[in-house]
Amino acid sequence: MTTCLVTDSNKLIPYQGENFFNNTIEVNNQLIDKILLGICESNSQIARLFNYPELVVVDTNPKTSYTIIANALRAGINVLTPSLPHFSSEKIQELITIAQEIGVEFGFLPKYSLDLPSTHTPIIIDSVRETINLTSTENLLQQIANDLILLLSPIKSELRKVRVYWLPLYSHPVSTLKLIVDFNDNSLITYQIKNKKETSILKVVLTTEEYDKTFNIFEAQIKPESTKETVMQNVDYFINQRKMLYPAAMALKSKQIIEIIIKKIYS
Repeated sequence: MTTCLVTDSNKLIPYQGENFFNNTIEVNNQLIDKILLGICESNSQIARLFNYPELVVVDTNPKTSYTIIANALRAGINVLTPSLPHFSSEKIQELITIAQEIGVEFGFLPKYSLDLPSTHTPIIIDSVRETINLTSTENLLQQIANDLILLLSPIKSELRKVRVYWLPLYSHPVSTLKLIVDFNDNSLITYQIKNKKETSILKVVLTTEEYDKTFNIFEAQIKPESTKETVMQNVDYFINQRKMLYPAAMALKSKQIIEIIIKKIYS
């Protein structure tokens, strides 16, 4: 498989040292400028710019990555990117629509690498996050977003309804928050985040018709983002399975839930 990396100069160093990609393009390159300025004449010209890869990894500033991703998808190239969680749900949906219309795969790289086991639906997931880092709104939303990627991984259905409850009700910062998220296939996620003084932990109970499983996930068990390891794990998965380990639809669901929380609590 032919692969291509498009990255910012300041992100290039972690990728160096091994021949992970057949082609590497820095974003401040005249070739990429053609895409960002919209002066490529055709999708075939864009594919040629990337050296006709089957998969391109776009690891650039989110301000530039949207245009690069959209053009790569339109050129019939499968795309993997860590930028997706930084986009609005509207932008993510636009890119998913392009990928579906063209018939290519589109995936993202989560901040942490840890999956719940795949299983048959419907699934009920009850979870509680105890954390020592709820000192700001930004920390709260980031922690919820990271946990949602994990909790959404075994669920394939679309969102049906999201309910949000929080305390204190009329002042900030929020000290505890509870989500109830149900899906079209009757799957359900309950998630509560609490401000604690002890070690951070995510407690998860996963229930299906076949079994109940309990997971206590400590921070030390979760692999933090590592450019080489995380990217190549996802590239290898795509090469072997011809699909993304973390499909863009998962990032869309997470972002939709986060935007609902923001609208309900902070608007």
